[in-house]
Amino acid sequence: MESTQERFGELLGWIRSNLKQRLTVDVLASQVGMSPRNFSRSFRMSVGLSPARAVERLRLEAARERVERSTLPIETIAVMTGFHDPERMRRAFLREFHQPPQAVRRNAADSPG
Repeated sequence: MESTQERFGELLGWIRSNLKQRLTVDVLASQVGMSPRNFSRSFRMSVGLSPARAVERLRLEAARERVERSTLPIETIAVMTGFHDPERMRRAFLREFHQPPQAVRRNAADSPG
């Protein structure tokens, strides 16, 4: 039988591959065959974050990488990573990185290597 740790590890990989989708607790719980309530509780205990916070972190990781390494428009990156709206992505960047995506891009371009 698969452990909760393994199950959630696989789920986190699935989330990374499906960032563009609407990733609600119901969708995530269904993906691992659990009830939403049990899923939320088990996920938080195992991963240390709420499902919504974990999804946002994964979206932020993917968005930051694209912002730093590509010339794609910020609006395109917001859609690709599931933020859908550049303003929503900007607010998430400010919360997590204390700077907007444009500043992250400038800093990456200015840093050597």
